[in-house]
Amino acid sequence: MPATTWTPDAVAELPDPVNQGEGATSPFRPSDCNGTPHIVLPGSEVSIMATASNLYQIIAPTHQLFVRGKVIVFLTQNLTRQLVIEPLRPSAARSYFEKFARFFAWRSGKDGKPVLKPTVIPEETARALLDCHIAAELLPPIKGLVNCPLLTEVDGQLIVSSKGYDSRTGMLVLDGSQPEDVSLPEAVKSLEQLLINFEFQTLSDASRAMAAMITPALKMGDLLKGHIPADVAEADQSQSGKTYRQKLIAAIYNETPALVPQKRTGVGGIDESFFEKLVNGRPFIQFDNIRGELDSPALETFLTGTGSFPCRIPHCREIEVDPSRFMVLVTSNGVETTRDLANRASIVRIRKRHQVQFPDTLGEVTKRQSHYLGCVFAVIREWHRQGKPRTQEVRHDFREWCQILDWIVQNVCGMAPLMDGHLDAQQRVSSPILTFLRRIALEIELTEQLGSPLSASSIIELANNADLVVPGLSRDDTLNEEKAKKLLGMKLGTVFKKQNTIELDNFTVTRSEETRSRQEGGCYCLKTYTFDHKSAVTQ
Repeated sequence: MPATTWTPDAVAELPDPVNQGEGATSPFRPSDCNGTPHIVLPGSEVSIMATASNLYQIIAPTHQLFVRGKVIVFLTQNLTRQLVIEPLRPSAARSYFEKFARFFAWRSGKDGKPVLKPTVIPEETARALLDCHIAAELLPPIKGLVNCPLLTEVDGQLIVSSKGYDSRTGMLVLDGSQPEDVSLPEAVKSLEQLLINFEFQTLSDASRAMAAMITPALKMGDLLKGHIPADVAEADQSQSGKTYRQKLIAAIYNETPALVPQKRTGVGGIDESFFEKLVNGRPFIQFDNIRGELDSPALETFLTGTGSFPCRIPHCREIEVDPSRFMVLVTSNGVETTRDLANRASIVRIRKRHQVQFPDTLGEVTKRQSHYLGCVFAVIREWHRQGKPRTQEVRHDFREWCQILDWIVQNVCGMAPLMDGHLDAQQRVSSPILTFLRRIALEIELTEQLGSPLSASSIIELANNADLVVPGLSRDDTLNEEKAKKLLGMKLGTVFKKQNTIELDNFTVTRSEETRSRQEGGCYCLKTYTFDHKSAVTQ
C-alpha cells in the first residue's frame, strides 16, 4: 500500500471524526480500504487522552486487552501453551496496537505546511497511552481466566454463562462447553466415586475433600461472597494421592494447577513465584510437596484479602489482583505452618493404601469433564433450591464458607460434619514440636516400633535416620546428641505439661517416668515415650 499523507485541507474534507476528543485535531479518522481505522498520535494539538480514547474504543469490544487494577493486560501462551494474563509492556505495545489501527503523525510537509504521515509508535508514546487513565474507563476489567462455564445468580435464578467475557463476574470464560444436566442422586454418586480410592483419616476429612470439589464453582460464580480457605492435602507417606486429589479438583473445571515451586536458594522466593501465578490469572495455584515450614506472610494476607491484592513481578509495575477468584492448594507429607495460615486452611488428611494402585480417575474426569462439572452444578442447584441454607458451625474462621459447605456435605451429600477434628489438625500443623512428633510417629510405624517405650536418645536417633530435625535445632547441631536431647526434653516438657497422653491425628503418645539407680550412686528419672495407634489405646 502506498504511503498516505493528508494535508489539513484534505482532512477537512473527510467525514467528521468519530468520538473525537475535546480540543484534539483529528485523533481518529475513517478506515482505509482494508477496514483498518486510522489514528493520529499525540503531538501538536492532539492530546494523549484523545488518542488513547479513540484507540481503546476500537480495542475494547474485541476483548483482547483488559484492565487489571490500573495495568493494561493481554492474553498470551505460557510454555505449556496455556493462556495466561500478562502486563502489556511499552515495547510490546508498539506492535500490539498495530493489530487494531494504522497510526499517523503530523509532520512538516512542503513549504512547511503540516501533513499527516504514516508512522510507528515511539516507545515513549506507547508508555503514555498505557498509563492514560482513560483505559480504566473504556477497557473491560478482568479478574481471572477459567476454562469452563460459570454458574451465577441473576435475579434470583441460576444461569450458566457462555464462552467469552462475563461482565457480571469479570472472568474470561475460555471454554464454553456446556455441563451435562445430571440428576441429583447421580451427581452425588459420581462425586463420591472420585473419592472412593482415597483412605481419609476420618469421615470429616472425606467431607472436606468433597467440599473442595464444590467450593470453586461457588466462589467463581460469586455465590459465595466471603473468603475461602486453602485446601491443604496432608499425607502420612509419599505416593498416597494427595497431589492427585487436587489435580482431580482442577480437572473438574477443565484446569491444571499452576505450580509454585518451593525455592530454597537462588533469586526470588516462594512469594515471587506466587505473585507471578496470581498475575497469570489461572484459578488453581498449587504449592506442591512442601517440606519444612510454609511461612508466607503474603499467602496469609492473600487468603483474607478483600478487593485487591498487590503483586510485584520483575520488570513491571505493581499489579492489583482480585483474591476472590483463586483457589490455593497445598500438599505436604507433614505440613508445618504458622497459626495464622492454619486458621486459613481446610486440612484434608490421607493415609497411604499399600499395594493398591489408583485407577485412572484423572483420565476419566478429563474425558467426561462436562459430566462432572454438571454434577457439581446439580449439588449447588439443590442448595440454592432449598433457599441457600447454612448450619451454625463456628469451628473455622471463614464462617460463610464453613456453614454453607457444612450444610451441603451433610444435607445434600449425606456425609459427616465438615469440621469434626479440624481444630486439632490446625493446632498440630501450627506447632513445630507436634509436627515433629507426628513425623516421628510415622517413622516408628514404618520401623515397627509402635507400642515400645522410647527414650529421648532413641527418638533423636530415629530423627537422624529419617533426616528430621528437632524444632529449634540447626542442621549443623544434629550430631550433637547431648544438645539435641536437652532441647527435645524441653520441647516435650511443654507438650506434656498438663497430661501424660496426647493425640496426634491417628496416633497417641504416652509419657512414662521411671526412677533408676546410677552405678556411681544416687537415682535419676528416666522419661520414655510410647507411640501407638489410637485404636490400640482405646481397646
